[in-house]
Amino acid sequence: MDIKWEWNIHDEFFGEQLPVDTLDRQKYAKYLYEICAARGENANLVINLNAEWGAGKTYFTKRLAKTIAENHPTIYIDSWKEDFSDDPLLTVFSSIKEQLTGQSDQFTKMMNNTIDAIGPLLKSAAPAILGGLAKKYTGVENISDITKSLSQKLLELHSEKSKRIATIKKGISEWVRYIKQKDGINKALPLFVIIDELDRCRPSFAISLLEVTKHIFNIPGVVFIIATDTEQLQHSIKVIYGSNFSANLYLSRFFDRRFLLPSPKMANLIKTHTLKELSDGFNTKRNILVLVPPSLDDFIDNCTSILEAFEINLRDALKIYNSLMDYILIGTKKIDASLYLILSCIYMLNSEIYFSIKNNRDVKSSTFYDKEILLKYDLSSSMTGVNYFSNPDGLITNTLKNEKIKINIKNYITYNFRILEERNATSNPYNARYPLPWKTGGLRATFNDMDVLLKVGWADTKENNLGITQSQYFELIELSTTLDSDV
Repeated sequence: MDIKWEWNIHDEFFGEQLPVDTLDRQKYAKYLYEICAARGENANLVINLNAEWGAGKTYFTKRLAKTIAENHPTIYIDSWKEDFSDDPLLTVFSSIKEQLTGQSDQFTKMMNNTIDAIGPLLKSAAPAILGGLAKKYTGVENISDITKSLSQKLLELHSEKSKRIATIKKGISEWVRYIKQKDGINKALPLFVIIDELDRCRPSFAISLLEVTKHIFNIPGVVFIIATDTEQLQHSIKVIYGSNFSANLYLSRFFDRRFLLPSPKMANLIKTHTLKELSDGFNTKRNILVLVPPSLDDFIDNCTSILEAFEINLRDALKIYNSLMDYILIGTKKIDASLYLILSCIYMLNSEIYFSIKNNRDVKSSTFYDKEILLKYDLSSSMTGVNYFSNPDGLITNTLKNEKIKINIKNYITYNFRILEERNATSNPYNARYPLPWKTGGLRATFNDMDVLLKVGWADTKENNLGITQSQYFELIELSTTLDSDV
């Protein structure tokens, strides 16, 4: 049976919309699937799908599960949503029952018979037994009788668990044989169990779930794909076993292979987090911006250039970018997106430098001040209101449609703060008859001077007091941290 790899179109999974694969993940999914299908048909395989936060693990696992489900019995488990449970074994089997019931009457009957054997394995079974003993022996004076009976019952419980585990494993083996022979179920081995978000679970739950995969499902024909930020999972394990514990070695007991899902390119990642209102109607929505990029792609390139210059990780980059999207969604005054991103990055990476900038104190040195960024703006008269420039021969017409500005971070901040401090007719009523002459030839045609080009972009906003103030940039940045996007 051929797998339909159609990640270039929208899809749906358990009622959730799966958008087009903008991060080029399909090729990795296809490769991983082909290895698992080939090796897992006659062997047990546990794969650790490792990717850092923001790399798209959840999208990847859901899309993979949906793609292969028509050809293989496939179970998808969001472990983070299930870690309220006291027993991960129940989580796995309830997901199996919910998602595979209906494949065929005989297969469903076999599953139910296996699941019926789980009861004594659940953690809640022991308290129930002990509670029964306590009730039975209430009022008995000879405590040694109680102790002896408790020990005997616990041994019996352990023995019963061992028997039930053997019964369950035998039942799962029967499922596998049934699938392999295609007895009433038109799907092929291996059986896939895809588990997402394990690194976000309670440490005890995460470890117990790994134990389940190791000791109960180590059956040929069953493939587990467990998606984690493995570094975070190792931190969880150390919470249980101590900071000096070798979490990496411990995990190697459970995983046969590790598959690294590469981090996406910054531009592709932030494109997926761009507001639909902005991407669908950029020519209208960009009016909220000062220094307007010619297109949505240029806007994304500008943001990418800044975030990459700061070498900021994906998690923090998305936090900052999402806060910019928030303002674009609700803001009423124009904002310089580049200046906002730059100051936000500094605030996140080095608050001391940030507050020095805010309080107009000298910043002697920083690792990122000299980093260059490349920005592209539409500085034409229709966007800026600047119709003419002056030169020694008179006035020349503005034709600055697609201007590239290459500038270091320090100068970008300095030049824009100077512009923000310029007084115009609105802010200086005593000088209302003499507003900034930037729109009518007051700027010289020295386009190699970045200060001049930035003033062109600010001209209409500055003259008509349409933008947020310098202090409001800092207020917005500090306010945005109260709404954390780390979910």
